[in-house]
Order: sequence, then structure tokens, then C-alpha cells
Amino acid sequence: MFRNNTQAFYAELKALLESNETVLWGDVELKAGRSRLIKITSPRERVDIIPNLNSNIFAQIAATFWEMAGRKDLRFLYHYLPQALDFFEEESFQGSSEDFTLKSGNLSKEIQKIACILNTDFSSRNAVINLSELHLKDFRNSGNIAQNWMQFLIRNGKLHLNVCLQFHDMFSGTSGINPFGLSIIQEAVAYWTGTQVGEFCCFISELHLGDRHRDQAQKVLDSLTPKTLYEFGFTPPQFTTPFPEIDSTLSRWFELEHQMRQQSFKITDELSNISDDLVRNSLQLLYIYNRFQHGDKPEEIAQLIANLPPNDFKIAAVEYFARIWNNRESIHLQPQEKDYFDYLWQRREPTHSYSFSSIFELLSTLHYKKTLVYKNSWKKHGEALGVFAGISRKYDRLETMFTENVKPTADESVLDTFADLAVYSTKYLTYLAEHYPEMFQEFIQPDSAAEDLQTYWHNEGFDPTSKLLIQRYESSEQWQQISSYQGCFEAIRDAYKELEDIFVNQDWRVSDRRKCSLSADLAIVSLQYLVLASQQEPENFQKFAEAIANL
Repeated sequence: MFRNNTQAFYAELKALLESNETVLWGDVELKAGRSRLIKITSPRERVDIIPNLNSNIFAQIAATFWEMAGRKDLRFLYHYLPQALDFFEEESFQGSSEDFTLKSGNLSKEIQKIACILNTDFSSRNAVINLSELHLKDFRNSGNIAQNWMQFLIRNGKLHLNVCLQFHDMFSGTSGINPFGLSIIQEAVAYWTGTQVGEFCCFISELHLGDRHRDQAQKVLDSLTPKTLYEFGFTPPQFTTPFPEIDSTLSRWFELEHQMRQQSFKITDELSNISDDLVRNSLQLLYIYNRFQHGDKPEEIAQLIANLPPNDFKIAAVEYFARIWNNRESIHLQPQEKDYFDYLWQRREPTHSYSFSSIFELLSTLHYKKTLVYKNSWKKHGEALGVFAGISRKYDRLETMFTENVKPTADESVLDTFADLAVYSTKYLTYLAEHYPEMFQEFIQPDSAAEDLQTYWHNEGFDPTSKLLIQRYESSEQWQQISSYQGCFEAIRDAYKELEDIFVNQDWRVSDRRKCSLSADLAIVSLQYLVLASQQEPENFQKFAEAIANL
């Protein structure tokens, strides 16, 4: 589970580069990842600022409104995205080269139908679009069409969007799917149905990365910026066009865009009067892009950008022009914007983060050194008053930090607390192995590498138990898909609350296998937080590691 598309992109790219699977497409060998499931909790955080990826916000905006209008004339996109014609066959269009930009701007019939279905029946599962894909220019398999679909689903007052793709290339996007645009369509349908924007979930049968993009992919990962622009307080413009007005709004959108192409730039007052923030901002950005395309001077473009509202669209425009001009000083930035770009553009060495297993080795050192001092005090008062109470103290500390914004104390950092929770949860498993042997045996049964049961007992059982948890972590991608600090806390909270319920509302003395799985979850997710910290705060994490070494 990821907060936004940026986090998902980095995680999937890393997994692809590490993948041992390849597939031949004609005579081209591709890196491949099978059966990828990507869930994004905040799809409105749609703008990607990823160094070395060379994103184009203007092309993304043009493609989005082109998709909303149900158009398939790639000639329209060529102005913003010339490579579109490299991958897809364009439908034939009768008329002059000037006429195509003024084709119908009405909302696509498919999206109209979705809104009608959901407004008729909120619980419907039938709000599905079988995507009519563009024909790929694949000369080895003429007429190849991707079988993709998307489903809009309202549950608990939120509109979720589920997408299924036959295949997708990480860099060239050969599925024809535009995640940026889908998030805007999702927001529009949520507005028309009076719901909140829910999750975006995408299943990709096979994800690809071609040889020609591998060097670029590695550069992207080497320059990884863990914090996105949204963590600096920037927000997206909101879509607020009522459903009865969307056809006229889209028609006028394409008329204004056509005027920009024709160098008719005396439309700024009309743009300013558009009430829908997202529609207005999208045209303002295309206005700037067309001014640039028609030869306006950089200082004129820079002033237009400086006057944009301070949202994610503006940040993307600043990054684009700073990149193509190779000049980071040309656009005047507000303090909040400067803070973000100072972070984005700071010089970084390639990130060499700790792995899950290497962090467990670090915690093994921590456990050993603390055991020399505290010995068996962690279980002196038994399972409830001793072991579980120790876990509870660490959880309570995290809860106040994450829900009440309480800062950690000078003598125990947030890294210390997560490390202690991981250690206590692992030690709890050693306690369960000793006092509930049959239950623990059942828990480890699927693991063929498990050792004799007594190996996991007492303080000496910490390292063998950690090996079990490493195998559990590596056997499933569910842990590695937790890609944010908040996501780690939420997973820990869910596991802790279920474990707490056993001790508070049930007979905790009975042999309940959930004790094993929940304590394992607590340990693994706490370690995953530390993995993320090693990537996102390498200097702080290194200090944490050195402090353990110096105990």
C-alpha cells in the first residue's frame, strides 16, 4: 500500500531492477514483474516530481482532458507528447490539420454512463469501462490490443477506482494508461456522486522495463527523493464542475486550448474567470506552455509561472522549466516552494540503504548488549504483566507521537522506540515457543527451515526467531509495499489492537495462534519502519546504528 503514485513508482521500479525474470518481446529482452498489485490511498496526490524521469505536466494535462472527452485522435496529443505516435496507431480523421483540435469536447459516453449507474445505485458493481485500447505499433504482432478495464466502486461513502492492465511498461507507458488522468476522472466521478475520493487499486498482469531504459532507471533510483512535494504542504486543485455543466465546460476547454495553439493569447481574463480550480489551472499551464512553444522569452514565462497559485501544478511547472532551461534561478520562488526545491535539488550520493536482514542483525546486537544488563527482567512478571506490558509501553509511545504529534524525548528517539518494539515482539515469540510449544510449532510448520523447538526458547532464541521473521518477510510482498511511516504505524496499530483484545476481553491464558502471528506482524512492521528510515533519513539512521555499536 502506498500513499501516492510517486512512492508506488519508486517501489515498483526497484522491484523490477532486482527481478530475475525476463521476457522476450520479439527480439527485445525485457525485465518483467508478474502479477503486480498496487494500491494507492491518496490518488489526488497525482503529480510526480522524480529526478531523471523527465516528466511533462503539460502533456499529462492534455492527455487527461483528451481522455475525459473520449477522443482518440492522437494528432491532438502530438503537440504536447510527440512520442504518442511512436507507439500507437492513430484513428483516421477527415478534415484539415486545424480542424482536429476542435473535435467534440463533450464528456465521453463511457464516463457519463458510469456517473448515471452510480447515482442510480450506490452499491452497484456494474460501473465498469472496458477500455477501448489504441492499437500498438507492434509490427511483430499486428493489431495487438491490450485487454484492460476499470471499475468505479462506492463503499462507505468513498469512490474507489480499480484498474486491471494486461501489461504496462514503466517508462514508455505502452498500456496507454495515464495514472495522472485516471486520478482526475476518479475525482470528477466522486464529485458527481457526492462521495469522497477513495483508493486507487491497479492490478498489472506483467510490468516491463526495457534494456534501453535500465541505465535511466538506475539513475532514478540513485537520485531517489523519499519526501514528495505533498509532505511540504502543497495540495492539488479541486474539481468542482457539476455534472450538468461538464459538456459545455469541456467544449469551452478545447476551444480555449485551440486558441492558444493559434497564438491567440488574449484570453487571460477568461481563464481567470473559470470557477473550477482544476479546470482553470490546467488551462493556465497549457497557456504558459503554448507561449513557450511560440517563442516567448524565458523571463516572460518565468513571470507567468510565478503568478500561478501555489499548488502541485505550479511545482511541476517550475521543475519542468528549470530542467529544460538548465537554470534553477530563473523563477522566483515563495519560501515554501524554496524549501521544497532546496530539498529536491540537494546533491545526493547514491542511496545504499540497510536491508531488512541487516537491520535485524543490528537489533540482535542491541538485544545482546541489553540482555547483559537486564537479563530476564522483560518476562519476570509473566506474559500479561511482563511481556505484553513491555510491548504496550512502546506502542503507547508511538501512538502519542503519531496521533497527537508529541515529539520524542531526548533519551529515546522514534527509531529507538520502533527498534524496542521490534525486539520486544521478537522476544515475545521466544516466550510463546517456550510456554505454548504446540501452538508455536503450528505457527512455524509452513517453514521447512525451522529448527528444533527449543532452539527458539529464552534469550538465546532471539537470533533463530529473527531468521524465521526474515523468511516470513521475504516470502510475501505485503510488508515491502508499506512504503510510508504512517502506513507502518497503521499496520502496527491494527496488529496491536487485535493482540490487546486477546488480553483485555478474552482469556489470554489459552493457546491462541493469533498471538504468534500478531507478535510477528508487530516485529516485521517495526523493522519495515527502520528500513524506510534507513532510506529516507540515512544520516539519522547511521547515527542510530553507531549508537548501538557504541553501547
